[in-house]
Amino acid sequence: MIFHSQNFIKNKVVVNELISHVNFTATDLVLEIGPGKGVITDFLIKKSKKVLAIEADPRLFSDLRKKYASATNLLLVHADFVKYPLPKKPFIVVSNIPFNITANIIRKVTDEKSELNTAYFILQKEAAIKFLGAPYAHSPLLSHILNINFEINHLMDIARLNYVPKPRFDTTFISIRKRKKPVFEGQGAEQFRDFLVYIFERRKPNIKGALKSVLSNLQTKIILDNLNISAGTETKKIIFTDWVKIFETFAQHAPDKSKKMIGGSYKRLLAEQSQLKKVHRTRNDS
Repeated sequence: MIFHSQNFIKNKVVVNELISHVNFTATDLVLEIGPGKGVITDFLIKKSKKVLAIEADPRLFSDLRKKYASATNLLLVHADFVKYPLPKKPFIVVSNIPFNITANIIRKVTDEKSELNTAYFILQKEAAIKFLGAPYAHSPLLSHILNINFEINHLMDIARLNYVPKPRFDTTFISIRKRKKPVFEGQGAEQFRDFLVYIFERRKPNIKGALKSVLSNLQTKIILDNLNISAGTETKKIIFTDWVKIFETFAQHAPDKSKKMIGGSYKRLLAEQSQLKKVHRTRNDS
């Protein structure tokens, strides 16, 4: 059964605390992905003008339809969210999403064509750290790229005892809010992504070694001194705002050969990831 891959919150006191972090005035529409048994849905329909709840599991969907037969502001849909079209109007998301498809869901709602205002997600803590980024994440590249258009914040941790069944891992509640103005736009955003991917693909343990792949020794020293960053600082510990300042210096002063060198790095990474997914699907289907 599909729902066996999901852990449901059972503590309504905890859910009430989660809901207190949500800005319901941002939009008229709330999207819930995988409402499960409706514990969060109960709160959403009291707070929002309209709730769109998408449930993939047929048994859970049937139970939800009976439970909310009289709810006038709730639209229940039996569908796989990954294949379901996003709303064409501004929306927020409040969800305890299935942990096994976290990346696919976040990738979809943060797509450049998405009308997302803010997503409030309960995530496996390990996954949440990847999105929260440096200095906590072991590999913060995904977070840095997402931060161009979104602000990602930790809201609260949730104890395992609040779930049925109790998960084998810790969970965290985070928000992913669309910026009113992206940090970089157009060609600037493309070059910033290329810069980040190229730097992280060098796999240099410290920031001095990483920057020396695209900047001179003197430029590297000036940047690090200006930001008060030690040359031996781990590359993965550099926070997003410092990467922005580092890149701005790169864009202004790096030689053309360095700019050409990083060009297309992000697109190549996406192509490689896409190929890996195809191989993974093929293996699963065989």
